[in-house]
Amino acid sequence: METKTNKEFFIEKYGEAQISAWKQQYGNIFCYKTTDGKSCVLRPADLITLDACRVTAGRSSIKFDMALVENCWLGGDKELLSIDKYRMGLFDWLGGIIQKIEGELEEF
Repeated sequence: METKTNKEFFIEKYGEAQISAWKQQYGNIFCYKTTDGKSCVLRPADLITLDACRVTAGRSSIKFDMALVENCWLGGDKELLSIDKYRMGLFDWLGGIIQKIEGELEEF
């Protein structure tokens, strides 16, 4: 039995046209897949989204992660939004949807 690549899996599940449309709208998209085949697609987080999530979450990192997933969600298996063991697995990867360009600060 031939194993599908992640790219093939996501194209089959969401369709090449939908993936292309999301990429055109958001620049990049992020695909997450669990070891048992649940998956979702997320858009990159922008500053407005991050700020809203921080306000909503207060001091709770879990509420922040939940808000971030809900605000960046494009599609996927609802278990990733509702079942704790799936949410905790997804939360580990959320730093990847926060895109930034690193630089250096030097005092003169």
